Amino acid sequence: MKKLRVLGISFALASCFLLAGCGNEKVLTCSINQKQSGLSMDQIAEITFNDDKVTNVKLTVDSKATSDTIKDNWDTFTKSLDSQFPDSNKTGIKLTKENKEKDYTYKITIDVDVTKAKDEDLAEYDLDGLADAEGTYDSVKEQAEKSGFTCK
Repeated sequence: MKKLRVLGISFALASCFLLAGCGNEKVLTCSINQKQSGLSMDQIAEITFNDDKVTNVKLTVDSKATSDTIKDNWDTFTKSLDSQFPDSNKTGIKLTKENKEKDYTYKITIDVDVTKAKDEDLAEYDLDGLADAEGTYDSVKEQAEKSGFTCK
């Protein structure tokens, strides 16, 4: 099974989010809900800026089975995700998963301290180059909203 498409979208969005912010600490939070292939997925991206630099990116994808097909194959679905997204607590990167079998929900969270994470470690999650991306707070917000996200 391919990696969650939505997680990939979130990672791409996070790459766009790495930009120079204005002022001291500022957080941009963007979210979207998508329904596809028997899943309802809530995605949240939180990007923290300190002075003119991104210091942290936290991405969460919370999936819930909406079809009997996914529910009937829940073990296979979650085992595939577990193997594709192993827990990580590398320097600057923490990836965790939460599987609530009774509710048919599966949550993946990746929390990146951009100031500490190594590019080669980020590459494992298709996030290499994260610390070098550029943009502005407003341009990132605009791009996210054009992609269907709601930002605040």
